[in-house]
Parts: sequence; C-alpha cells; structure tokens
Amino acid sequence: MTMEARDFLQRAFADGHLQLVTSGKTEKIRYVAVNVSEKWSDPEEKVRAGYYAELIYRYGYPPECIGVEITVPDRTPADRADLVIFRDKERTKPYGVIECKRDGVSDTEFKQAVEQAFGNGHAHKFRAEYIGVIAGQTRAFYDCSDKFGVLEREANIVADLPVQYGKPEEFKYYKNAFPKPDIGAVTRDDLIKTIRKCHQTLWGGGRLSPPMAFGELTKLIFLKTRDEKSPRKKGEPYEFQIKTNETPKRLAARIKAMLRHRAPE
Repeated sequence: MTMEARDFLQRAFADGHLQLVTSGKTEKIRYVAVNVSEKWSDPEEKVRAGYYAELIYRYGYPPECIGVEITVPDRTPADRADLVIFRDKERTKPYGVIECKRDGVSDTEFKQAVEQAFGNGHAHKFRAEYIGVIAGQTRAFYDCSDKFGVLEREANIVADLPVQYGKPEEFKYYKNAFPKPDIGAVTRDDLIKTIRKCHQTLWGGGRLSPPMAFGELTKLIFLKTRDEKSPRKKGEPYEFQIKTNETPKRLAARIKAMLRHRAPE
C-alpha cells in the first residue's frame, strides 16, 4: 500500500466511513454506510478496506453507492462480489465490480481472480460496465460492457477505473496534473515487494533462469527510471505504463521501442 493509500485509509477512519469494532478477542472492520462488518485480521480485508477508501477519496464515489459482499444473482455456486460500485444509492444498478485479493498473490491466482471478476461482472441481471482486481499494488481493470465479447481479455484493458462514472483515462499517471494521480514515493517494504513480484513474474516458474530474469528486471528498472526523469510538460502522461485499449502485444512492442531509443550508448 502506497503512502497516499494509507492516508486515504486513515482519512476514512477519521471521517467515520470505516470503524474498527472489538468483540472479545475478535476485531472487525465495519463499512458504516452499508452496515457490513468483516474480520479485520484477514489480509484480503485490509486490501478491500484500503481500496474502499480510494474509491471514496481518489475516485469520488459516494460511500452509499459502494456495496460490500454483494451476492451476485444467478451465479452457481452462489458468489459474492467484494466491492460493487452502484449508480444509485439504493444499490440496484451495478457500475463496477471489484475483486480483492491479498497482497503478493501469484500470477496464477491473480488470473483466476480476473476470471472471477468477469464472471460476476457478466452475470445475467447484473451486467457491470467495468471490473477490476486489486491485490495490493498489483491491479488490473477492464471494460466489461457489451462493447466487447464476453471472452475478451486484451482489447478491453483500461488504464484505471473511471473517476465519478466518467470515461477511463488514456493513462493512469500524469505529471503534476492533480487531481489525476502522479507517481509518488513508496515505503521500502513496498518497493521490495514490487521488485520481488516483478522478478517472480519474469522468472515464470522456470521459464527463465534466475540470472536471466534478473537481467530482464534490470532493463525494466532502467527504463522506468529514465522515463520518470525524462523532461515532460505538466499534465503529460508517463510512457512506461499501461494504456487504455492497448493489447499486451502492442504494449510490449512500445516498451521494446522505448528501450531501444533510450538504451545507453
């Protein structure tokens, strides 16, 4: 969790949107607007609470429009969506479905969560416009509307969840363009977790040897650093990031072109 995300969470507690309730030896977190309480010691719950706060303060969604543990109709076996953004305070018109997983899940677990989110988002009588999966700083968002086929998983990628029921931005991070997010500092622990996660993804369970995976990771770190330091005007997006409706193949080609262009002589 970034420092900004922690600030959002603390603010949600301070504003009374979240409460910690102790009963005996059990501590639960209460989502006040919807009167739902869950076990606070669960790692997934901390991810959900953190993103719940982000939905309020970063994305501008009213707490009354954010459902928690929502039963998805016509799903067999019965399934519950971790977070659902509704268009109405009566919570009858789903807009976005979010699946939350503990920080540090494997790539396989994350892909399974994506399929679970799509299953909920595409459910009959429940069709949402967007779905997302949050596992700490590993995140993915998709356009789940009927503009795309139910099996599409590439062309419908979006950079980030839209703000206040709007349209998704082309990119997520922009330089000095508040209220659009900019890149920021993270804690040492979060940085180590991110580097470890990237290395595990590149290693791919043995697809690359550990030294080769480390070499590829070094290239990405170099490119990310160069991109952050490159001159750009206020409000311009960073290049080294996911782009809305850009397939992984096109993203890979763009990143490789950046590497060739910015490689040291």
